[in-house]
Amino acid sequence: MPSSLSLIRLPALSIVDLVGADATAILHNLTTNDVKKLTNDSQPRLGLETFVTNVRGKCLGHVVVFAIENGYRMIGAPGVVATADNSGSTRQSQAIAEHADRYTIREDATPVIRDEELAAWMVIDGDDEPCQTTPPPSMTTQDDIDSYQLPWVKSGTLFLLPVETVADHPSLIAKRLGMEPESLTTADESDFHSHRVAAGFPWYGIDLTDAHLPQEADRETQTISFTKGCYLGQETVARLDALGQVQKKLVRWKLSELSAGTGPAADDKLSAVDAGEGAKPVGRITSVGRIDDQGEGLAMGYARRSHFEAGAKLAGNVGEVAYTAEVLPPVLGETPE
Repeated sequence: MPSSLSLIRLPALSIVDLVGADATAILHNLTTNDVKKLTNDSQPRLGLETFVTNVRGKCLGHVVVFAIENGYRMIGAPGVVATADNSGSTRQSQAIAEHADRYTIREDATPVIRDEELAAWMVIDGDDEPCQTTPPPSMTTQDDIDSYQLPWVKSGTLFLLPVETVADHPSLIAKRLGMEPESLTTADESDFHSHRVAAGFPWYGIDLTDAHLPQEADRETQTISFTKGCYLGQETVARLDALGQVQKKLVRWKLSELSAGTGPAADDKLSAVDAGEGAKPVGRITSVGRIDDQGEGLAMGYARRSHFEAGAKLAGNVGEVAYTAEVLPPVLGETPE
């Protein structure tokens, strides 16, 4: 295995299992992608990225779905969602579970929240460029550790293990990879988010909320099937596809001309280049990646329609330092059938 492998402990994720004889029908009716294509025949498991939409077509959840015995597992960020009566907020997993319950009448489908039962670890290969869809060559399959391939980073594997054995997890994961524990470099959550920004993956609760429409995340090719049939919120999603009229879109920016090692923060605003003082912002940063010693780096955020095409340049400031943010081409994925 390459020496660039790093091990990162993530905070408790949103993990919901939907189980029962009718789990496929219920999940099909609540998600934008064609979950019927999933099969439980690979290790580590390969998933399908999808949005969970409400009746208005807004993003109640953003998860990767995996087939499991007697149902499906939905894994996503530990983001929060506004409660149905707008009296507060709740965790993404809770919102999805309540949503599934609300639309299950006589069907056999039960949502089970697993957030607090499973500890989440990412093993990331910092040298690999393409989004990885197969396990590392030396990964063994002779044990029962749950591992998953997700598009969260360019190349990495998620491991979920019981929280009660957390002290043993690094050695168990190293064994799963055919390595010695000391061969894995320990990193922190900020490193994970730097890799995530490089891969262009939005984190629910940070880059994406229940106020957004699916197309605003600019991941149609990865998340939306326009041939799967009816689902909750489909009318809004289909109308936006036909009209092509989202007014803002999540983009990645290449940042340049910053001071070495310093960068913007979440919620900083960007303006059109050469815009006069007091001009209305046309971009808002939601996540910032690593900034190198040359003052270059990456960020994600929302750009207005006038400035969300690849190559569009915006301007920002960190203190007295002016910098440029150039929109990068989107990270492409497979188009759902």
